[in-house]
Amino acid sequence: MEASSVPRVPLQLSRDCVVASVQVDLRDEILRQFRVDLLEYLHETGASGVIIDVSGVEIMDADDFEALRRTLSMAEVMGARPVIVGLRPGVISSLMDLGVDPAGIEAAFNLDDGFDLLQRLSEAGAAHPSELGDLEDDDDRAALDGDHEEQADD
Repeated sequence: MEASSVPRVPLQLSRDCVVASVQVDLRDEILRQFRVDLLEYLHETGASGVIIDVSGVEIMDADDFEALRRTLSMAEVMGARPVIVGLRPGVISSLMDLGVDPAGIEAAFNLDDGFDLLQRLSEAGAAHPSELGDLEDDDDRAALDGDHEEQADD
């Protein structure tokens, strides 16, 4: 009987979204196992979103963040909208000091905000969150979707 000694990140399905609650220190082997588990679970469930809650992570280096970014990108390729939530202020500050570029990462304060963000993105009709960028209001979103009705009459 071979049991993996690598701690696993718990995954659950809620509101058609895979929620991963990372409550362990990130190490390469944990991140690799998490990626495999998440992508397999996403494939099994066909969920439309992924929220990675890292509120339990006190220390994250640039390599850990990049590994999470790659995992989020893989989930996006599988058709799920990815969001990361729960980044602590000290973690964010350290990552910025290390020169990490957060571009392309959809983030929210907490799990509830993550679900709200996914709902707004879904209602906006974007294929993926990255297509919305930093749109500031509904008019910008409508213009992106081609829903604006104002057309010049010549």
